[in-house]
Amino acid sequence: MGRAVSAELVRNSDIDGLVVASRSIERAEWAAQSLGGTSRGIRSEAIDVRDEDAARRAFDSSGCDVIVSCAGPAQETERPGVLAAVQASIPWASLCDDHLVTEELWALRDEIAAGGIPVVSGCGLSPGITNLLVTLATAEIDEVEEIDISLALSSSDLRGDASAQQFLVGLDRQAPMVSDHEPSFEPAPGAARLTYFPEPVGWVETFPQGRPEVVTLPPRHPQLRSLQTRAGLVEKAFMDVARVAAAAGAARTSIGRRFSLLAVRPLRRAAELLPPGGAGWTAARVDVRGTVAGRSHTTSLAVVDHLTNLAAQPLVAAALSLGSRSAAGRGLCTVEEAFDSSLFLSRLTQRGVRIARLEPYPL
Repeated sequence: MGRAVSAELVRNSDIDGLVVASRSIERAEWAAQSLGGTSRGIRSEAIDVRDEDAARRAFDSSGCDVIVSCAGPAQETERPGVLAAVQASIPWASLCDDHLVTEELWALRDEIAAGGIPVVSGCGLSPGITNLLVTLATAEIDEVEEIDISLALSSSDLRGDASAQQFLVGLDRQAPMVSDHEPSFEPAPGAARLTYFPEPVGWVETFPQGRPEVVTLPPRHPQLRSLQTRAGLVEKAFMDVARVAAAAGAARTSIGRRFSLLAVRPLRRAAELLPPGGAGWTAARVDVRGTVAGRSHTTSLAVVDHLTNLAAQPLVAAALSLGSRSAAGRGLCTVEEAFDSSLFLSRLTQRGVRIARLEPYPL
């Protein structure tokens, strides 16, 4: 994902230079050279954002206007990275999709706000595009009562170890939700539900899975009665493999997750080919229910694309807005708080992201 984001940034004429960073200087150098190297203003650096002090020193000396983080898993990298960016007074945008990390950061909102710079922790597909879909849907409803957010992920889209590890973590944890106006939890892995996504994805088994939206959306909708986030792999066979790995405790430690991914890597392609085969696409769906003029109303919106597009494009759009100092928010912000939603979505549509409205056909 980092290479995709870097490539998109390099293509933009507003970018004067780019520092490509990784824990491995060899990987950072390879990525920088593949993008054009110093002749195009691209240099490499070894930075381990898990070390807050080292990251702050690196940020201080970087000369960068924005820190764009694709590092993961978020439980290891997000908090120290954010705090280092705040201390260095450099705006931060990331792909953080861990609800426990989001809770930790939200508890530090005053400390982060004191830095005076915008911090958009979670600016990809979910959270990110899903927040914008909820914003669009709630604009049509007088009183929002229920929000359901569902993801269908393709194993062929989860090529990065950080993304795959985070998915395993989600299968092992209790899933937070809102039920009858109160915070609640669903035991892992929870009950399967068939969820429809626009073609070519179709029907996918989804499972309750904690996402940062469960932390950030309820304060914006005080009348909310129900909120749940779900996710599943479009390849059912591979979803079964992931559930077995999580049930065996492989998701509870970093070593266990990495070992599991290494062990199943030779089987990934075989699992993808087993029936029913996956579509190789990722999708997100948002269902918002409430009332309009006293009558029940549901708005359902969805997106389908490859994960590299759905995650990279919002992060790139956020980085460009932060770099131009056009962000509306300061301190810790969600996407819809930090940026003008209409302008942000317009930028995404220019890069090929399309939104579908799902409506029942009256018979």
